[in-house]
Amino acid sequence: MDVRQLRYFVGIAESRSLTEASRRLHIVQPALSQRLGDLEKELGVQLVVRGRVGTALTPAGVELHENAKRILKQIDYATAAVKEKAGVVEGVLTIGLLRSLSPVLSVRLFTELREAMPGVRPQIRVGYSAELEAMLHQGALDLATLVTEPGQGGGARTMAFSERLCLVGSSAMLAPVSRRPRLKHVVGMPLLLSPMQPAHRLVMEAAEQQGLSLDVVGGIEDVASILELCEAGLGVTILTSFVAKRAAERRGMAVLPIAERGLERHLRIALQHDAHRSAAVLVGESILGRVLGDVLRRA
Repeated sequence: MDVRQLRYFVGIAESRSLTEASRRLHIVQPALSQRLGDLEKELGVQLVVRGRVGTALTPAGVELHENAKRILKQIDYATAAVKEKAGVVEGVLTIGLLRSLSPVLSVRLFTELREAMPGVRPQIRVGYSAELEAMLHQGALDLATLVTEPGQGGGARTMAFSERLCLVGSSAMLAPVSRRPRLKHVVGMPLLLSPMQPAHRLVMEAAEQQGLSLDVVGGIEDVASILELCEAGLGVTILTSFVAKRAAERRGMAVLPIAERGLERHLRIALQHDAHRSAAVLVGESILGRVLGDVLRRA
């Protein structure tokens, strides 16, 4: 089993189709099928099940896929480390951004990374905190922005940030509300909250601790869709200050910072625990921290 076989296998596993994998890997499909067959023969186990609509991994294939990704990542790190000794900084830097931050952060982050490190190819992936943390542990990301749950430590190297939560809705619906509302002031208001949103879970948990009964009329995972409902007067929602500021730019919308203590979203920048701290990773961490801090200060 060699490095090329592992790269081909990872390509097949992640494409879920030999046809798509051959396109991504720039190798004709018969040759790719032969490489896979050789690998399965060498290991003495079936790794992939071929079907009419694509391929699926066997349990043995899943195990090899996870190990192969870690091995290939370490090889990439070793290659980068050797080149850095000769003053060369290049390769791929993969960064995970929270969905709520991506619309404003991605382009600026990509641009500044390319300006600082022309030889590095940034790859930015977007997801919820739990998804990004899983990808970080799996070795699919070099660093990521994560939501820090209450009581969760971040480690000595962690860059930490926080942002307030805001009540967001049409100006008409929020007209009777205090300019600095507390959670008790939203009782009786139709709330649009999604359990998939960490900020919304925080609000629900805080209300439960205070014995408050919130009128949650429903929710949509997508923030843009929730804002459309708010504009239509179908409810109000609670968003982080960063996202709320963008909502305030919409006609007829109002944003009120919540004065409740503890209703904050805490963020951190996390790196792979066992990853080589290459120059690209360290510079990327510094740029991400600066860009994120700047954006949150303006929120």
